[in-house]
Parts: sequence; C-alpha cells; structure tokens
Amino acid sequence: MEDTLRLHHHTPGTLAKLHLYLRQRTGVIRAAAISAILDGSERITRRQLHTIHVDHASETAYRTST
Repeated sequence: MEDTLRLHHHTPGTLAKLHLYLRQRTGVIRAAAISAILDGSERITRRQLHTIHVDHASETAYRTST
C-alpha cells in the first residue's frame, strides 16, 4: 500500500510500524460507514466520527502498544 502513496516526504515502512493504530482506526471508519448508511447521510464527517465508540479490546490494545 505504501508504494501507491505519492507523498514526497514519506519514509517507506512507516505504516508497517503503525499497524496496531491503523487497525484500530480502520474499525472506526468501518463503523462510521455503516452508521452513515443506516442514518441515510451516506457520508462520514468529523462530527459523526466523534460519536463512534471504539470497542474496549481495541482501545486497550492500542494504549498498551504505545
């Protein structure tokens, strides 16, 4: 995936080091997408993201890994 990023200052391997954080955030994005479908808005906004609750196991795994 990193090879497809067109960022001039990106260091290859950075995303691999962030795998736990990215996995946790992927869950948030997925939950927000499902919410957007169910509420009919069909879009993800910052406000909506703040309403999404990350499950305890994911949050704990993230906090212990940092």
